Amino acid sequence: MIDKLDKLNKNLTKLEELDNNKFSSHNFKEINQQLEAVTNQIMSSIKIDNKKIPSTDEKVFLTEILSKIEKLELKILPKANLLNSFSKSII
Repeated sequence: MIDKLDKLNKNLTKLEELDNNKFSSHNFKEINQQLEAVTNQIMSSIKIDNKKIPSTDEKVFLTEILSKIEKLELKILPKANLLNSFSKSII
């Protein structure tokens, strides 16, 4: 599980770097697909090991990942909403 959480964390870091650099929709889609794949793997593992109690390391990792997701959401969501409204105004 730790390796899957590490992959998720690395992809979130890529997303954070993408947000800090010049936006590329191709890179965004690629990172988003990787995030979706790793998230699906994690969800499958959780469903299989439903009764397994997460280790302390897993709990710490999950807390860090959730914090990173919240920060990214605060930074990226307003931009995504602006981009979405701009796209609608063109059509």
